[in-house]
Order: sequence, then structure tokens, then C-alpha cells
Amino acid sequence: MEVNIKNVLVVAQKEFADNLWNPRFVSLVSVFAIILFSFSYRDSIKGINIFETGFVDVTQIIAVFLPLLGISLGFDSIIKEKKSASLNVLLTHPLYRDNIITGKILGAMITLVLVVFISVIVSVGTILLVSGTQVSFAELNRILVFTVLTYLYLSTFLLVGIFTSIISKNAINSLVNGICAWLVLCVVFGGLSMMISSTITGQSVFDLGNNEKVLDVNSQLQKLTPVHYYSELIMGYPCMTWGGFSRANPDAIILFDTNYTLGQWIKEYWVDFLILVLMSLILLIMSFVSFLKQDISN
Repeated sequence: MEVNIKNVLVVAQKEFADNLWNPRFVSLVSVFAIILFSFSYRDSIKGINIFETGFVDVTQIIAVFLPLLGISLGFDSIIKEKKSASLNVLLTHPLYRDNIITGKILGAMITLVLVVFISVIVSVGTILLVSGTQVSFAELNRILVFTVLTYLYLSTFLLVGIFTSIISKNAINSLVNGICAWLVLCVVFGGLSMMISSTITGQSVFDLGNNEKVLDVNSQLQKLTPVHYYSELIMGYPCMTWGGFSRANPDAIILFDTNYTLGQWIKEYWVDFLILVLMSLILLIMSFVSFLKQDISN
């Protein structure tokens, strides 16, 4: 492999421009911005102080639905070039495969920065402006950490989209694969893990007098989805997928709760952060290896 920074930046610039002016991308960002604004405004008029209780509704919207934006950025990033035969044209120039995949991922990652920036401004900004909450340096630090965590979480699904774009035969298959991954990991996983754990143990989650085993199995199964780690990092909740059930932890540390220091928060959740990073890293490696080994002559 030979990485040429100039070539990588050219590919990244083209990918960023393609995403930015894509009507699909603009439509999705607009829809999600409106949804985030609506939930944020509703919380703010209720007088919710996010620096005491966090904001569950907005966090759940981000955790469950915004991964669709990540997948939409990546699902056709490679396949569209293959089907247009532009990859073969690019490779006739002094541009290597690793330059192409690096540029593609970099361009998509830069676009994702814009998505996260808009999401944070709309959600946190609306609550702060409407509620009139005073923001100090400590609160700004929490917002910055929240932004970084949201970016890391959504990048996992962006890389899922890029990986499906590499291994799929066409854009439709890639989109279907990406949506299936989103549905399983973000929407139905909570209910699915509850059913599986109940079947394995023979207990009902809702049988409060006899449900320790099923709750233990359920909590372990929930660790298979990125939503689990993002939810714990932001709100201290093990699961935010629809239909999920988790043990309540009254002593959970909430990122936005300034009664706790960031040091306490890091000590409590550093493993969750590390696993979220590793998920993205594994998907990144899988995408690189799959693209470099793939026959793109057809």
C-alpha cells in the first residue's frame, strides 16, 4: 500500500461535496433536525434542567434514529463508483486502492462532523435558549464530551454502511443490509434480547419475585449492541432500544449531571467508551481489508 495524502484529500473532498449536495442527505438531516428540535423544545418548556437530569427523550432519538443518517452516508459510497465503472478509471491513474478507500471514509467522516454539529446545536441549543439555563465552563465540557460520544457512536453506523457498500452487489442490497442492521441493533434489539433471555431461563422479566436470572442474561445480551454503550455513557441506562427492559440504577452517573465530576464519570464508564472505539476500529479494518481484496474489475 502507498498512501498519497494529496490523492486521499482529493477523494475525500469529492466525497464530502457529493454528500453535501445529495438531496437524500439534505432531506434526512432536515427531518431529523426538526424532530430533535421538537423534542428539545418540549423538554425545555417543561423546565427540565439537562445538567441535573440529562435529557432522555433527545438521547433516545439520537441513539435509535440518527444511525440511519450514518448508514445513508455510507451505503452507496463504494458501490456507486463500482457500478459507474469510475473505480476502474481512477485506478488507471497513479491512485492506489488504499488512497480511494481512505479518501472515501475520510470524506464521509467529515460529513458526519457536520451532522453531529447540527444535531448538538439543535438539541442542546434549543433547551438552553428556551429554558434560559446558565452555562459555565463545566457545562460546556459536558456538551463537548456529549458531542464527541455522539460522533463516535454514529461513526460506527457510518462504517456499517461503508462495509455493506463494499460487500454488496448493488446499492439496493447495500441499503437493505444497512437498514436490517439498524433495525436489529437499534430498534428491536431490546425486545429481542428480552424474549431470548426469557426463553433461555424460563422466567418472565415482569415476574418481579422471580426474575434475577432472566435479568442477568438480558443485561449480558444487551452488551452486543452499540446502543447499550452509548446509552450508558450519556444517561447511565443499559438499553434505549424499543421494547427493552433493564434494571433501574438509581445511583447511575449521568454525563450532564454536574453533581459528579468528569473524573467520576470516566472511572465509571471508561470500559464502555473503549468498547465503542473498538467497534468502530474493527469495522474500519473490515472495510479496508474487504476493499483491498475485492475484485472490482466487474
